[in-house]
Amino acid sequence: MKLKLIFIIMFTFLLNITHSQNNLKDTLKYEIIYNLSYQENKEDTINIKSEEMILKISKNFSYYISSNNLKLRNMLNGLQNSDETTIIKSRPKSKFLFTIIKDYNNDKIIFSDRIGLDIYSFEKQMNKIDWVLQNEEIEILGYKCKKATASFAGRDYIAWYSTEISISDGPYKFQGLPGLIFSIYDTNNHYKFNILSLKKDNTYFDTKDEIFNHIKISEKEYKELKRKYREKPSSMLNSGGMTFPKELLDKGDQRAKEKLKYENNPLELED
Repeated sequence: MKLKLIFIIMFTFLLNITHSQNNLKDTLKYEIIYNLSYQENKEDTINIKSEEMILKISKNFSYYISSNNLKLRNMLNGLQNSDETTIIKSRPKSKFLFTIIKDYNNDKIIFSDRIGLDIYSFEKQMNKIDWVLQNEEIEILGYKCKKATASFAGRDYIAWYSTEISISDGPYKFQGLPGLIFSIYDTNNHYKFNILSLKKDNTYFDTKDEIFNHIKISEKEYKELKRKYREKPSSMLNSGGMTFPKELLDKGDQRAKEKLKYENNPLELED
């Protein structure tokens, strides 16, 4: 069995379980696409990666997901009527398998992420970011944008926001400015979110996950599970009635050690 087959096996398994999560639903107002460029290794300034991220905004909430993650979910949704080999070869690849829902009415974030064979979800209060508004202005996509600075999770950021879109939101966990964030990057240029497109949308959107069951845990438990999985994936794969060959798991663990050594520059440097 090849290592990449583990992907299709785990997701086929997850498709057959029941769903049990709360969901927000509303008519959308905007869909924004950002390009996220990022540097995984502090010293490696050559291998800069990028991925498109989507922010769907309604009156009461926003929903943030990577474009490839969304495409992958759509593909998995039709898995039972598709050829597995074709899906393995053509599946969109994403570094970011999490979703973030900002619940405006309750001032909280709902964060969900896949770890091993399961999707874990936790809720927390919206991050309070102490923005400092500046006088500088630039134009992005034809919108007048103003400058703001702040520190968040161990990094110092510069953001450009527009009051012409009077929505206090932005990519990832960023929010709290008097307008939509069009661009935000840390002062080391390790992580940059730049808007690619902004369009009005009036489709009805439901945040319910139609594919995966969500296991509710605390943020502290999530961070511990994420650390455990990154260091030794096999410790969380042989579970739920599924058993993988030891040789396959050992290869996975070795790759995890190599990745962990290289990926020393996470977006959030502090808990």
